Amino acid sequence: MTNLEQFAHPRSVEEALALLAGGRDDVRPLAGGTSLVLAGDLRARVLVDLSRAGLDAITLSGDELHLGATATFRSVARSRAVLDAGLDGLAEAAAACGSSLLRNQITVGGNLVGLYPWSDLPPMLLALGARVRVRSAAGSREVAVEELVARHPTKQLQSGELVVEVVVPRAGAQTGCAFLKFARTAFDYSLCDAAAWVRLDGGVIRDARVAVGALRPLPVRLRSAEAALAGQPPGEAVFAAAAAAGAAEAEVLADFRASPEYRRELCGVLVRRALEAAARRAAGRPS
Repeated sequence: MTNLEQFAHPRSVEEALALLAGGRDDVRPLAGGTSLVLAGDLRARVLVDLSRAGLDAITLSGDELHLGATATFRSVARSRAVLDAGLDGLAEAAAACGSSLLRNQITVGGNLVGLYPWSDLPPMLLALGARVRVRSAAGSREVAVEELVARHPTKQLQSGELVVEVVVPRAGAQTGCAFLKFARTAFDYSLCDAAAWVRLDGGVIRDARVAVGALRPLPVRLRSAEAALAGQPPGEAVFAAAAAAGAAEAEVLADFRASPEYRRELCGVLVRRALEAAARRAAGRPS
């Protein structure tokens, strides 16, 4: 980052988009800045600081929770709107990330677009069926988080586009979500993240979404775990079977922290516990 020529501080989204729309390939948006060094982007000449562009709001409107792209993990973890929306798992994912110093800096949009294997928020957004609103000087569009992380988000966004908001459906009747993370220490990168969302109806699981992160470069849903839950009554045996199916399906890569065998076993344990917590919350939410 020794080749910087300009550090811009736009005071609106429109001003930021105008700076990004110049056609230069060396202009980069800057959110919390925690991954700036990790990115190793030596081509960047201009940084567009988004901290004053008005993208940090967290609001609950009707059936949707709106997370501004520059809302910090600290604000998400402590947000009354998040809890009022019944999205306990979202607060858990934000609170699980690193140290308090990092949570004061890491942003919703940055964690999603920068997307490292250990990014904690994307698996929870995936399980919640969240959507991302993207703007450019030419217009706006909306894309599902599941589509955005099918490949790395930086390969999905067009030149001049900026993620401005993440939209999460509010918890409905008899729905619940949960997030669990395991790392060697509280501040270390995750060995596995597990996120679950379930909807109960008539004493059985009608819908479920299960997602994992940190096992491979991109987070992913575990379809076999979801299929094993459909139409089943919530219970220890059902959750154990679904978790085992999901762990068997998961693509697991190794690094110096843990072997693939350890991570796969860990995946099964965390998925089962996340499902138990999500179902318990769903049962406590009146229909």
